[in-house]
Amino acid sequence: MSAGLTEQVVALAKADAALAALDPKPFPLPVGELAPVVVGALEALGRGDWWVPSLRERVGATLRGVPVERLVDPALGARPFKVAPATGSPALRALVAVGLASADPSRHALVHLGIGSASDGAFHEALNTAALLEAPVVFVVSVHPLDGAAPLGRQLAATPSALAEAFGIGAEQVDGTDAAAVRDAVTRAKAAGGPRLIEAKLGAGH
Repeated sequence: MSAGLTEQVVALAKADAALAALDPKPFPLPVGELAPVVVGALEALGRGDWWVPSLRERVGATLRGVPVERLVDPALGARPFKVAPATGSPALRALVAVGLASADPSRHALVHLGIGSASDGAFHEALNTAALLEAPVVFVVSVHPLDGAAPLGRQLAATPSALAEAFGIGAEQVDGTDAAAVRDAVTRAKAAGGPRLIEAKLGAGH
C-alpha cells in the first residue's frame, strides 16, 4: 500500500474514533476492517461522482471534506460533497445508487454493500435495473468469512460476482484488505463504463 493510502487509512481511524465519541445515530458502528475498502473506493472516485455508503462506511465522508459532526445523523447525507444518506434498508442503497447514476450518466455512483444486503431482493432488482439502463454504477460488495461462531448461516446461493454476471454485468474479485487493489479495481470499473461489481474479500483466507 502506498504511503498516501496508508495515511488515509490512519486518518479514517482517527475520524472513526471522533465520530464514536459524538454518539452517532443509531449507535456507533466502527469502520474496522472495511477501512481499506473505503479508502480505495474513494481514492478512485472523482469529486463529481456520487458515493453511497452504509452506516459503517459513512465516516469515509471525512476524506471528501465532510465535517465529522455532519455524520452523526446518517439520514442527513452531504449533498455538496456527493455523499448520499445511509438508508434504513441496506439493499435499497443499491437502487438509490442506480438512480443517481442514471440521473447523470456523465458521472459515476458507487455503493457499498455486504453479503446480507446482497441476499435481499432489492439488490437483485438494482442489478437488473442497472443492466437495463446501462447505468454507470459500481457495486462494491464486501465479503466477510462466516466462522462457526457467526449467528448467520449461508445467505447467498451464488457469489455476488456470479449474480452480477448473470445480469450481464462485469465483475471482479479483489483483496479487500489492500486499498490500492480496491482503488485500481474501481478505476477499471469506471473506465469500462456501465454497471460493474467488485467483490472485496476480507478476513482470514480471503
